[in-house]
Amino acid sequence: MNKKVLISVGSVVLVFAIIIWRLAVNLDGIVAGVIERVGTDVLKTEVKVSGMVIDLREGKAAIAGLTIANPDGYSRSNLFEMEGIEVDIAINSLGKKVLVIESIQIENPQILYEGDEGGSSNLQTLLNNIGSDSSATETVESEDLMIIIDRLEFSGGLVKATSPVKPGQVANIKLPAVSMTGIGKKHGGVTADVAAEKIMRKLVDEIIRAVAKAEVNKLIEEKAEGWLDKLKGDK
Repeated sequence: MNKKVLISVGSVVLVFAIIIWRLAVNLDGIVAGVIERVGTDVLKTEVKVSGMVIDLREGKAAIAGLTIANPDGYSRSNLFEMEGIEVDIAINSLGKKVLVIESIQIENPQILYEGDEGGSSNLQTLLNNIGSDSSATETVESEDLMIIIDRLEFSGGLVKATSPVKPGQVANIKLPAVSMTGIGKKHGGVTADVAAEKIMRKLVDEIIRAVAKAEVNKLIEEKAEGWLDKLKGDK
């Protein structure tokens, strides 16, 4: 192999190394962008990530803040506000077809519930948005990265609820802890949009239960059972 060929090969290797290095340096931003894109696509409302740190050697990730905007037709306040999300990743699954997330810890999330005169709410609209997306299915393309989430803990949640029945009043409702296990495990992994849909359906289910139990909006009581029956049928 002559000197020119060696120089050419060396140049290609160097360029490749620089690309890999840049990807590693910008990994936090890349993953944050994926979360925003997938979340916005599934929920049909803006999802934003503010600050993310990934430590591949320890298999850990931390999200400083994540917000989900209210659906169209409601106030400009955020529907969900979450800070300090902790994620543990199974290191031996990195680089493989199925990424295994050992745990996701979400503590003290803030949720806004806005009832309307028709007996619906911003949460029901979010649920309808999820159901309108037929792309989130159990069937995935072979090139898609799949994930399994062993455990998800959603604790210390506070729901700030408003209702046209009591205009101007805000009720603070403590949300019971929500736990999910084995997300995607049954199917050997699911795509990120499928996992996001399953998680949001469960959270919306629990929030609607909490609001109905607190009797913040009398108009939702008759509809709540129908929503929950639909959720059960979709699982």
